[in-house]
Amino acid sequence: MRDEPTRFSHYSENVPDELKTGAPAWVCCDEVKVPLVAVTSGACYAASSTDPTTWRSYEDAVTAWRENEWSFAGIGRVITLEEAYVGVDIDDVRDPDTGELAPRAFDIIERLDSYSEISPSLTGVKVWVKAPSVTRAHVKADLEVYPRARYLIVTGLVLRDTEIAVRDDEIAAIIEEEFPKVDRDRTPYNGPKRVIDLLEYLERASVEIFSELSDGAAERKYGVRCPWVDDHTDGDESGTYVGQYPDGATFFQCWHAHCASRRWQEFKAYADSIIYRGRPRRLTGRLR
Repeated sequence: MRDEPTRFSHYSENVPDELKTGAPAWVCCDEVKVPLVAVTSGACYAASSTDPTTWRSYEDAVTAWRENEWSFAGIGRVITLEEAYVGVDIDDVRDPDTGELAPRAFDIIERLDSYSEISPSLTGVKVWVKAPSVTRAHVKADLEVYPRARYLIVTGLVLRDTEIAVRDDEIAAIIEEEFPKVDRDRTPYNGPKRVIDLLEYLERASVEIFSELSDGAAERKYGVRCPWVDDHTDGDESGTYVGQYPDGATFFQCWHAHCASRRWQEFKAYADSIIYRGRPRRLTGRLR
């Protein structure tokens, strides 16, 4: 006998109307938070936070979720490239039995003073704000700030307000405190000693390439499947990039919290283990 499916709460009446209206921007998700196209038949197809053809209207997403409990665990809203929304995701800060919030989370919620809700796990909090000045993600283990081309599961378990407020200055201050800038090595760099053919290298390492992207700084940039995708909290396959600058230097970047500190060196160690030994290195644990 199959276990009862995991279901995330969704209280439609509490979700801000502005998130529900406009162009389709909604997806469903499975129990490990992988985004799925909201298909009313219950068929499961992968959705992407960067592919509008996989998004549906709010009504379609709710209908698909309600009618297909074995297929869809929850409902999520994509933040599109054209929108000023920013999602602030704070993990492990709420006691699910008492509802008590950690002081740090309470402080962030108070300062942003915008639509806030309890996460699907009931132990975290998500805050929605409008902040046009925030154009890139800021990620660490217990705090994630996401603008554009991301999706967040929406529960409607309201903590504060029902409207999404403009909070440019407030969130900029929080980002400055939580993600302080570090001094970088300014030593002149003349490029790598050996330039690789990046596309050939990825193919030899059996790295799945989702798309080729345009980037103002990089000569080439690919959206790829992260080798550590199983460690991603939401199982989302988007947000991982490999690229190469005009001088031949390569880079790896993944916006998920568990991979935020991983760079080209660790990705190369993984890829080389496939190319030269036919199997990946053990991927458990975090970077030291």
